[in-house]
Amino acid sequence: MKVAGSDAVGPIDRAFLALARYHQPTTGFLLDFAGPVPERAAFAARVVRRAAGLPALNLLRPAGRARSWRRRRTELDPEVHVRWRVGLRNAAELAAMTDELLSRPLPGAAHPPWDVWVLGLDAGAEAVAGVGVGVGVGAGAEAGVGVGFRVLLRVHHAVQDGVGAAHSALALFGDEPAAGPHLYPAGPPTASGALLAAADAARQLRAYGGPRDWPELRVSPAGRTGWVGRDVPLARLRELADAAGTSVNDVALAGLAGALRDWHGGGAATGRSELPVLVAMSTRGPAERYAPGNHVVGHRLVLPTAAGRLPDALAAVRRQTDAVRRTHTRDVRRLLVRMVPHRAGELAMAVVKNAVPIGVSSVTVADALHCLGAPLTGASMIYDVHDGLLGYVSFTRAAGVLRCGLVYDTALPRATELPGLWQRVVGGDVTDSAPSAPPARPTAADAE
Repeated sequence: MKVAGSDAVGPIDRAFLALARYHQPTTGFLLDFAGPVPERAAFAARVVRRAAGLPALNLLRPAGRARSWRRRRTELDPEVHVRWRVGLRNAAELAAMTDELLSRPLPGAAHPPWDVWVLGLDAGAEAVAGVGVGVGVGAGAEAGVGVGFRVLLRVHHAVQDGVGAAHSALALFGDEPAAGPHLYPAGPPTASGALLAAADAARQLRAYGGPRDWPELRVSPAGRTGWVGRDVPLARLRELADAAGTSVNDVALAGLAGALRDWHGGGAATGRSELPVLVAMSTRGPAERYAPGNHVVGHRLVLPTAAGRLPDALAAVRRQTDAVRRTHTRDVRRLLVRMVPHRAGELAMAVVKNAVPIGVSSVTVADALHCLGAPLTGASMIYDVHDGLLGYVSFTRAAGVLRCGLVYDTALPRATELPGLWQRVVGGDVTDSAPSAPPARPTAADAE
């Protein structure tokens, strides 16, 4: 596989390298497959062979404040980059191992900072409907059938963003090519887009310190993280989007607004300020499918948490996303990132983490994918949260479902409820992707 990519370190990459002085910023993907755990040697050989052709997975951390990545000088070591944990007895052990890997150290400085973990349920493990690993989740799976395994790609966020990691995951694991997330050719920036970006930055500065009337989101981080996810059939979300003349991503964001409202207890958010979140927007172009670095910008979106009905919330979200698309804000921000000095990236990160307590992204992985014959049943982007960022919500489309995944700091009150509440708001079937941490109450964005 011959692919091209630049070795230059960008300002957002530099910000994540600076963050790594006290927190390991890890992103990547977890992918759930039905069927038996793959044979170890064959899987490891595939991953290492394919990784050798992906630029981002062959770079070493830069020395000091160098402006370029260093290229590896030795062969990729399968013992370092492909790890195994099988024989997990039940869904709770699978979830606990997933949580542990969110913050486990990546390979050291002598190796490119990424690895792949295969987590497999034992052949005698209890069959729990809705585990998300070959047990009734996504197309092609039948309830209670198959052992199931989870593959987790972890990569240093300075090396790749979420869309880059998604394309890498598809290239590493798939039996057949898959298109992956949308790639955005550069377009002309507009004056209206520049004004919208400037207004967005001013609001970020005014909000420094976080939302004052959301005390639940002003807790001190514990520094320990977990992951929980819930799935909804993609057809259900498309039905809602088509009825409103909008996008699936807008429906997902409106559902998140309703989930946060209900998180306060059946509408207790009414009367509070609506909640801003940082929505990631990819700027990765067609020639940058496998390129290293962060080709992503952020946009401040206000979730209409006081809206009482999903259609009202959806209309409020759509007004904002329409403005972003109409004004080509993505292209304005793309140009700004290319122009700003590296130090500006670090300063921007400091402002954002103290102004917006929750991040959001949306990624499309693949309609169908097989890994050594096993079908994909669901996927989720991950980002290990840090500092003032208490949660990161990812909406990941794969295998006929949209998964609302949440990586959360354990100090966030009742965090494990949020994906289930989102699921209930958008009206999908109950499908639990993290049965070790069920919600406490019953559960019935084109960004990255």
